[in-house]
Amino acid sequence: MKKLLFLFLFIVGLWVALANFKGLATQGDYESIIVNFREDVSTTTLSEQIEAIASNYNQSLSLNSVYAIDEHIYTLTGDKELLKNLKKSPLNEYVDYIEPNYIYSALETPNDPDYSKQWNLHNIHVERAWEETKGEGITVAVIDSGVSRVPDLRQTEFVPGYDFVNDRKDARDDNGHGTHVAGTIAQSTNNNYGVAGVAYQAKIMPLKVLSAQGGGSVSDIADAIRFAADNEADIINMSLGGGGESQVMKDAIDYAYNKGVVIIAAAGNSNQNAASYPARYPKVISVSALDATGKKAPYSNYGAGVDISAPGGSEEGKILQETIDPSTGQAVFSGFQGTSMAAPHVAGVAALIKATGVKEPEEVFAVLTQSSRKVEEDKFNYYGSGQLDAGEAVKLAVKGQITFRDFFRWLRDSGYLNPPFLDRWWHGCIVTKTINGFRVLFTCLLVTQLFPLCFHKSF
Repeated sequence: MKKLLFLFLFIVGLWVALANFKGLATQGDYESIIVNFREDVSTTTLSEQIEAIASNYNQSLSLNSVYAIDEHIYTLTGDKELLKNLKKSPLNEYVDYIEPNYIYSALETPNDPDYSKQWNLHNIHVERAWEETKGEGITVAVIDSGVSRVPDLRQTEFVPGYDFVNDRKDARDDNGHGTHVAGTIAQSTNNNYGVAGVAYQAKIMPLKVLSAQGGGSVSDIADAIRFAADNEADIINMSLGGGGESQVMKDAIDYAYNKGVVIIAAAGNSNQNAASYPARYPKVISVSALDATGKKAPYSNYGAGVDISAPGGSEEGKILQETIDPSTGQAVFSGFQGTSMAAPHVAGVAALIKATGVKEPEEVFAVLTQSSRKVEEDKFNYYGSGQLDAGEAVKLAVKGQITFRDFFRWLRDSGYLNPPFLDRWWHGCIVTKTINGFRVLFTCLLVTQLFPLCFHKSF
């Protein structure tokens, strides 16, 4: 009796879930309907059915194209109501199928007019990543010269930051460097203006540690790292660096890392065989720079400490973003180059990875490095693990995550919905929820001997 009760509850739970689940296969848009007549239907019968549709539904049925003659594929203008009526009509006797003529579109390309000039975003295959995520819900702390809300950052969400140079809450930029960096990470995108950002639905936390002249102290940078960690930043980008190991900096990095913050820094622009600090610290992801051809940028540091490479630009092709002109404070589109420009590409992709549910810093690092495009001949470690690839990184991040459809198909195809299997392998539990005043029964399923599977519905 107990087994029968468990089976009943399991079926009820699945029925409720299915009743509320809309699969991708039925979510498309359409304005016309496909009618595929059977190949054995005579020309006379075909003509009769076309006339019947015109008479009964006031719609003309036409051959889809000259290439559809042999397949007998016809189309007519129609909606869901007409589709339902056709499927119930005598026409069914003469067709292989009647289905929506779904409209497919090109994969997302931003409408920002200067997006075509951003070779750097095309280089990292960011459009493939955008099919899954744009970084929503992730906060990136930009520890730099501050960030100003130029027009192409006005739709980007900001969270409170701090100006450690002048000890005030307003962390606006008076140099232009930090605003440019923030734009690469999360420039407002699809706003019919300017350019795009890597993780344009992520939030920016502006933390000013560099003065108008571009310099800043280790103590201010360390304070900013702790501020970011204490105020729920997910990622820290530091497009800055120099010589000299610092204990206060190392302690701050360890503090943030242990709180789950991914820390990224520029490797340096001296063309030296070693990353600068803070990129050199073990818990920081160190980024070298690529030019527009995918080669090491002439200025980029390399060798010891470099973890990954990303577009940083060169004289032949710079990184375009909107920033401020420090002499006037006015917004201007400008091309910069440097490992300072490479690091925010990695920070943006890290935001995309975190948005998929990968949370721990070491896991994000593993996804970034394992998904990077390998460079076979790299005896001087110009590229670290390889060249940043946003599309492959997000693909790897979501790999193994079980959607409802995947989960159900796996259960069905593997025979795990059969009662003998359920008797042996699963334990049921009863869950109740109140929906529109009614108490509804759900069940939990735990596959104990293979691997844990989780199915839930939010209310």
